[in-house]
Amino acid sequence: MQFRLAGMVSHCHWCCVAFNSVIQAIARMSNKPTTNKKRLAQLLTVVVALAIGLTVSEFACRWMFNRIGMHYGLEMWKYARLIKRQNENPDIGHEHEPNTRATLMGVDVNINSQRLRDREFTTTKPDGVYRILLLGDSMTFGWGARYEDTYAKVLEKMLNESPPDGHQRFEVINTGVGNYNTVQEVAYFKQYGVQYEPDMVILGYYINDAEPIPRPKGGWLARHSYLYVATSSFIGAFGRKMESGPSWLSYYQKLYKDDQPAWQACQQAIRDLITTCQEAQMALTIFLVPELHSPQDYPFLEIQGKIETIAQEGNVPTVDPRTQLPAVDPLDLWVSPGDAHPNATAHRVFAEALFKHVTQQLSHPPAANEAPAEN
Repeated sequence: MQFRLAGMVSHCHWCCVAFNSVIQAIARMSNKPTTNKKRLAQLLTVVVALAIGLTVSEFACRWMFNRIGMHYGLEMWKYARLIKRQNENPDIGHEHEPNTRATLMGVDVNINSQRLRDREFTTTKPDGVYRILLLGDSMTFGWGARYEDTYAKVLEKMLNESPPDGHQRFEVINTGVGNYNTVQEVAYFKQYGVQYEPDMVILGYYINDAEPIPRPKGGWLARHSYLYVATSSFIGAFGRKMESGPSWLSYYQKLYKDDQPAWQACQQAIRDLITTCQEAQMALTIFLVPELHSPQDYPFLEIQGKIETIAQEGNVPTVDPRTQLPAVDPLDLWVSPGDAHPNATAHRVFAEALFKHVTQQLSHPPAANEAPAEN
């Protein structure tokens, strides 16, 4: 990490040198009496020098961040550029481009022909297979984690190595997509996910899933310039750093107010998913993915309770793995010091909690009118 930071400082130094040359040139010009022609020539010189400085900075950013590959803002931007595309369904918004790949946050990301970060699956469920379909956002997708370390694949391995009585083979399909909210996840499931004929659906719910559907924004620079994205990201990060901790709590508390349209849409989406699964006779579980800044002294229990209430109304079990996380520095559960997405350690805890839940559900399935056990 120190080596990477040293490299960043070195390359940022040369960017500063380029801009400093421009500033010095402007200063020299301003100290000399000039004619109109000279002023025009000086202006052109400044424009050319500025263009050269920005070009050098752009190439420096590209070289530096492609080499480091751990800047969250730029890596998410690359994810959107290299792997995502728009879906014609506005409730889905975006999706993965089939058969694409990229290296993001230092790990290989491969998307199959079915737009999933997973292996290929037959649409029709094979005989003798119990199929679980995971819905979720970047937490389920496994941002920053290796494919085999995502909780989807760890869970699949656990179930196949120690299957519950009466079951021999399991498939766990990871449909997670970065920047999805619950509305998008349910829209995806109703349009595509049901085709996989899952026996069980697990909705991975994260604290920001009540945000509005993200829409493409920004012009040419936002789509193509590393320098623009890096600068915007640094400014945003600086602004967040200057805010006190409760500002994030206040943001989420406001997000979950009853009059917020996105939260209303989120609640309706969960209820739609419950109805869809009940009509198709698919088991449904809501997996409460914890926010990892302060998992031991959790500030979002009230918000989490709102999701649990909707689940209980629909007779749907919930799984909360937060209390099973090790009592360590939260950073030890992050994929990188500046990115609180779960690392392999956290993913394994998630998988273990789901393994216990799935095993219990299959060994002792609740009666149709029986309230689900709390986890």
